Amino acid sequence: MFDLARYALFADLSEEQRHQLLDRHRMVRFMAGRPLLRERDDGECLFLFCRGIAKVRSIDGEGRESVLSLMGPGDLCGEMAILQQSSRSADVICLTDSELVLLQGAPFRAMLHQEPRLALYIARLQAARLQTLNRRFISRELSAADRLLAVLEELATRTATDAPPTAPIPPLPQRELAALSGLARETASRTLVVLRRQGLVEQMEGGRLRVVAKEEREAVVSS
Repeated sequence: MFDLARYALFADLSEEQRHQLLDRHRMVRFMAGRPLLRERDDGECLFLFCRGIAKVRSIDGEGRESVLSLMGPGDLCGEMAILQQSSRSADVICLTDSELVLLQGAPFRAMLHQEPRLALYIARLQAARLQTLNRRFISRELSAADRLLAVLEELATRTATDAPPTAPIPPLPQRELAALSGLARETASRTLVVLRRQGLVEQMEGGRLRVVAKEEREAVVSS
């Protein structure tokens, strides 16, 4: 059976409680570019990310995309519709091939009433997401370089649980990097070239990118 104890969200629950949450669970896989959830869909289940990165987005009346947050291993997805017993409030689109655990909503909702620690963890999760959203709004005033660097660092931290901002980032289309940064595609492309020339971003094998740590940059300059 899948081991929920590996994930911080469920680590403090008893084995019996984790077993209840796994009632009728199943592993699901989505390819890059596929929607995991659609806005206004019914919300009867939730997902726990095991592998992969996804974006949470909203589309306005004119078809413009706004990226609200990123998700990766250890993140919970779709729980708000379960808590509010409402439809989905945003799209979730996989940026890379992803593997998740599908959990039924009813056991999860019941567990929140039984276990205060789980409810507190969810409250903290929502607070962290609100902070991330606030940072995204503030970043709109930054330069193109700073916005793109911030997105690359956020992508790096989503590649694995506790991954650092300098972790290698899976290859993504430049149109996705532009959308995540709130930049025009041409601007994102030019900015990425500049960042590589400045030694702030490293192009790795297989098209992966990596934000270079400050210590590494200083070591290259001094050598």
